[in-house]
Amino acid sequence: MKLVLVLFLMKMLNGQDSLFWFDMSSVMDSIPKTPKTLDRIFGSEQLSTLDSLIKNRSATIDGFRLQIFESSSVDEATKKFNKFKKILSDSLYLTFEAPFYKVRYGDFVSKQEAETEKKKLSKKGLKNIWTIRSRIKKIR
Repeated sequence: MKLVLVLFLMKMLNGQDSLFWFDMSSVMDSIPKTPKTLDRIFGSEQLSTLDSLIKNRSATIDGFRLQIFESSSVDEATKKFNKFKKILSDSLYLTFEAPFYKVRYGDFVSKQEAETEKKKLSKKGLKNIWTIRSRIKKIR
């Protein structure tokens, strides 16, 4: 062990500042072909999961939703979600974006549609509503 350490130190003192003493241009071997590691690491079931994510992404488009409530309490957000579910006709979504739980309403293709619905909800007495960009279900 001491001999290896002494040889290493001698090599370092002779102007070599690296453990890589050889010249890469002198390597004669071809670059090895590696296997497809994705299949060996993830397996075929993971690939189908990735495919389903792509399909899900293609089933949605950029659009707008109305955020009608947010809270740091999941219980409070769930109560509001259930309350709004009874009085609103369109799709409702309960999402978590740290640190808030958010209740969002609707799937609007244009901002104008969302703003029109926002005015209707304001007339029904809902306050603090704002329009947000979101991925929405593709309308067929």
